[in-house]
Amino acid sequence: MSSLIENSRFIEDFFGRKRIKILLSGFFEKFGARCPTGSFKDYITGLTLYFRKKKELVVVSAGNVARAFFYKASVLKRPLTIVLPEYALEGLKIPAPPSKTVTIYAIKGEYNDAIDFSKELVAKNPEKYEHEGGLSNKWRIKGLCRLFRRLPPFDIYFQAVSGGVGPMSIYETSKATGKELPRLFLSQNLPYAPVLAAVKGEKIPEPELAEKILAKVLSNAKTNIPLLSKLIDESNGKIYGITNEELVSAKKVFEEFIEEEIDYSCGVTLASVLKAIKNGDIKEEEKILIHITGGGYSKVKKHFPDEKQIIHI
Repeated sequence: MSSLIENSRFIEDFFGRKRIKILLSGFFEKFGARCPTGSFKDYITGLTLYFRKKKELVVVSAGNVARAFFYKASVLKRPLTIVLPEYALEGLKIPAPPSKTVTIYAIKGEYNDAIDFSKELVAKNPEKYEHEGGLSNKWRIKGLCRLFRRLPPFDIYFQAVSGGVGPMSIYETSKATGKELPRLFLSQNLPYAPVLAAVKGEKIPEPELAEKILAKVLSNAKTNIPLLSKLIDESNGKIYGITNEELVSAKKVFEEFIEEEIDYSCGVTLASVLKAIKNGDIKEEEKILIHITGGGYSKVKKHFPDEKQIIHI
């Protein structure tokens, strides 16, 4: 579903480096990338829904995860509950007719409010529901490892981080294949960057600041931050804070090249590469992989959920 851009004049001109490859996980037909719902989260849904059948899964998301699970559950006609912030409803369009087996809770507030509600829902109905688990869901990791196993070797991996499934899958792939763990260069959107704050030993930003960032899918403050910190340390990696202005600038240039829109979080990733190069954090000979984790949404967002399956909280 994903594709790889290498030996590109654009890469050399934009980044000033040759040893960079771009992994496209979205719907970019011109470049051979055809993720059904437009993001790398399409890799995590199949195994999860196949192996987790005892109870109805509750998935919480502010974007791509919700859309990917909604699509796969609709195709398979599987019972599923999705919890998301109300502002994320517009992004829940999928490329197939929605199944009535899926229930959607739209929560007024931010991503973290949706996370809290999902936990309460499962706690009140443990005989019916089971939390999908996010980073602790091993089938998410195994699904994404199928992608990373196929890639050529690289020294540094760039990705904006929210829940952490991407970097965790890189770690597990390295362990399973016996290859050296690449350095994990992660990033978040300022001024609300909870993982960055925790890694620096600072206080988690006030929740109100989440409203100020463009890459709202990165506003998860409830993920396993100690684990992400450990992965960064163990890989001798780094984490960068990127402003809205920086991400918009990088996003615009890349979109002109790819001729499709990309996720705001991908703008964060691209801007972090530019910052790392400017700071001298990357050696000239190091092989770099940049993961563009979502885009081309206009091609896949076709069917909106039936209003009857949406419960507004």
